[in-house]
Amino acid sequence: MNRPALARLETTSRVRKRAQYEAFEFELQDDDVRVRNRSHANPEDHEYIVRIEDDLPTACTCPADVKYSGACKHRVAVAIRQPILDAVRH
Repeated sequence: MNRPALARLETTSRVRKRAQYEAFEFELQDDDVRVRNRSHANPEDHEYIVRIEDDLPTACTCPADVKYSGACKHRVAVAIRQPILDAVRH
């Protein structure tokens, strides 16, 4: 059995917490997921595409995913929501 997606991501406890409590909205786009953060005053300015490969969020278009080592909060937000990953698979 595969390990859960979150267990396969390197990230910090701060990022994991933010991925849980921020108001994310998800939309499937083929093999990707559009993640919009409704916690911001202008959510449309905080919308990113998370790439899913082999049931794992592997990349995000947000600046943090490029700038810092480890998974960004958008990738973690997808990883902790198994129904999202399941929907991408189908």
